[in-house]
Amino acid sequence: MDEAKLGGVLDSHQGAVGYGDYRDALKRDDVDVVVICLPHWMHAESVIAAAEAGKHILVEKPLADTVEECDRIIEAAVRNNVTLMPAHTQRYYPVVKKTKEILDSGELGDPIMAVDMWYKPLNPDSRPKWMLDRQTGGGMALMDGVHMIDRMLWLFGPDVHSIKAMVGNPVYPEIPADDTSMGLIRWSNGLTVTVSRIAYRTGVTKYGTDIFCTEGQIKFRIAYGRHGTTGVWLGRDEAYTEIDVPQFNSLEQQFKEFVEAVNAGAEPPITATHGKQVIEIMEGMDQSSETGREVLLQGGEVDRDSERVQAARVSTALGSRNHRGGSHIRREAPQAHDPTFGV
Repeated sequence: MDEAKLGGVLDSHQGAVGYGDYRDALKRDDVDVVVICLPHWMHAESVIAAAEAGKHILVEKPLADTVEECDRIIEAAVRNNVTLMPAHTQRYYPVVKKTKEILDSGELGDPIMAVDMWYKPLNPDSRPKWMLDRQTGGGMALMDGVHMIDRMLWLFGPDVHSIKAMVGNPVYPEIPADDTSMGLIRWSNGLTVTVSRIAYRTGVTKYGTDIFCTEGQIKFRIAYGRHGTTGVWLGRDEAYTEIDVPQFNSLEQQFKEFVEAVNAGAEPPITATHGKQVIEIMEGMDQSSETGREVLLQGGEVDRDSERVQAARVSTALGSRNHRGGSHIRREAPQAHDPTFGV
């Protein structure tokens, strides 16, 4: 971060100590925990550096850009015996937690199908450049889709069987990142979930999930900015009934549970293995979109040896996410000191 920008941040946070390079902060012996909120393309480098420095880590989603980077991150955390938790914040939303409570209670029977939607406006001029460039981990599927995949895995479990998807940029073709995605995900127990995401020029915001079970329906909605209504509704006998949802600060709850895990030396509530599975599924969406094929998964991981997807192999070598939005490119991350990327 350049000195002028750093000074502006410190002016509004009296008493805070600032560093232009995060590696200087990692040298401090009195720092036990770090929260990493850097652009996606910097996650692997910074998380591994923090682990090597012996710091416990809460890292903003996604855990990394690629599965290969996730593996290196996990190896560094295990080797250095530090707690590592990806910050998938939306499962802490009161409406999402309430929905999981009801599903887990069994009162609605078994989930059969779910429709997860996130439609919101996008003004490219309001976003830093790295968010709008697939080479740096940008794009709406990776930016917002990880929230959707995390919520579905948390609600329905990790045993995903396959995925069929479309990822592209029909709304903003001039931007080298996707703005639209849709995935059809099948669980091994037969549950089917659709996840659809679009960043439109103008329209109506819609954000939430409809879940259809053997003994009724449940839906939740999340207000986005000034738009929409937040709540949970049960559906029976051709009518929805809104139910009471206890309110709490979701970010505070996430931090609380992370710190409790650090202090107890326990597994965090969101594991790095889970964060890796989210990226496996995102790569499966890319692979399916690229090839037009359904991609089989095993335990959440893309089955790259299945005959069905043999022709659909896509490289996930270090430094590449070369199939985002259907375009073959090589991702070369900009230097960390490049101020144009909003670091």
